[in-house]
Amino acid sequence: MTIDQSRKMNSLESWLDRIQAVDPNEIEPGLERIRTIYESLVKDKLSSKIVVIGGTNGKGTAAEFLSQILISNSKNVGTFTSPHLFSFNERIKVNGIPVSEELIIESFSLIEEFRGEVKLTYFDFSTLAALLIFNKLNVDFMVLEIGLGGRLDPVNITDSDLAILTNVELDHQEWLGNDREAIGKEKSGIFKFQKPVILGQENPPLTVIEATKKLQNRVLNIGKDFTYTLNIPDQTWSYFFKGRNAVSYENLPLQNLSVASLSCALTSFFVLEEKGNFDLSCALKSTNLRGRCELINERFLLDVSHNESSVSFLSTFIDRNFAVGTKISAVLGVMADKNVKDMIAPLIGKINKWYTASPNIKRSMISEDVSSLVSSIQEAPVKTSNSVEEACLIAHQETPSNGIIIIFGSFYTVAEAFPSIKHLKLVS
Repeated sequence: MTIDQSRKMNSLESWLDRIQAVDPNEIEPGLERIRTIYESLVKDKLSSKIVVIGGTNGKGTAAEFLSQILISNSKNVGTFTSPHLFSFNERIKVNGIPVSEELIIESFSLIEEFRGEVKLTYFDFSTLAALLIFNKLNVDFMVLEIGLGGRLDPVNITDSDLAILTNVELDHQEWLGNDREAIGKEKSGIFKFQKPVILGQENPPLTVIEATKKLQNRVLNIGKDFTYTLNIPDQTWSYFFKGRNAVSYENLPLQNLSVASLSCALTSFFVLEEKGNFDLSCALKSTNLRGRCELINERFLLDVSHNESSVSFLSTFIDRNFAVGTKISAVLGVMADKNVKDMIAPLIGKINKWYTASPNIKRSMISEDVSSLVSSIQEAPVKTSNSVEEACLIAHQETPSNGIIIIFGSFYTVAEAFPSIKHLKLVS
């Protein structure tokens, strides 16, 4: 694209159409492409402290909670997460508020001007835009979520001050490796020499531990250096940090988010700031992630879980919050690269009827194939639908009024479900 052409791209939608059209498979993996452009655009070293968050699940929770803690401590915070549910702007926030389309377009135009013949993926453009915006607005902290893997993710061009690895589970094996050790090696690629590392899993892969030793990281591991306890009857949790300035918080409200990820975020604050005057209750209340065990109209439970580990969290949430014997229907739509049998395993025996659908995206698995896979490993009836909207409507009509309908399998499935269900009332 010429400079004149880029100037004509005056809407965010046109820019997104343009950068999404680039096939990432046609671009050589590596960070040098994006690093070269980044260094051309940002001549001076940023004064911001940078936290990079990787892991299979719970990254968004850690990023959002850490951002809210820092904001409540009077810091200016830039937060970059992915994917989004409703609008691209959700990915780039400053002090918890999505930035304007104008600011994103301005950044895209500048990147286009500087990239020359260098090819950039959708994620390259997104990451560079976020970094440019945060630099322009001179934020105190950048909280950056890794999109996929770690070692080769565009976010990894930054010289981060601290890394959080929430967990390592099986997902995206075609990109990251077939077992936890291989995946852990890729994800630990975000660790920087002698910079602190927060581990949110008590038994991380050996490759992760080896990486921290090689890089001489200060490691804070959940279950050892910081812990949490759950009080299910009271719906509360408590946190304990065992650093040189020990900290504890008790009777915190138990939300629909991963307490392990919340604990990682809180620990990272103490490592970076060591002390601070912030309102933890306010930060928790402000940590509001859409599509994470989110109950709509007391009827629909929407969750973006898309691998076995995250579906296991969903299953546990159901056990804790709904009475035994509750009739449960499930609307499921997944991407074509997912192992459906493993993904839904934690829910087998809990679902009374399944409704499959194909989200409106090329990468989605066709509904008939999803139905076949679901039917092959469990006995509850399965109905195939033409769309997420249709699946939600039929499930609503066929599920008893005192039952619930879970909608899961992909960010895309949940995003398409929201407008379909918001006006649906309980069946009388």
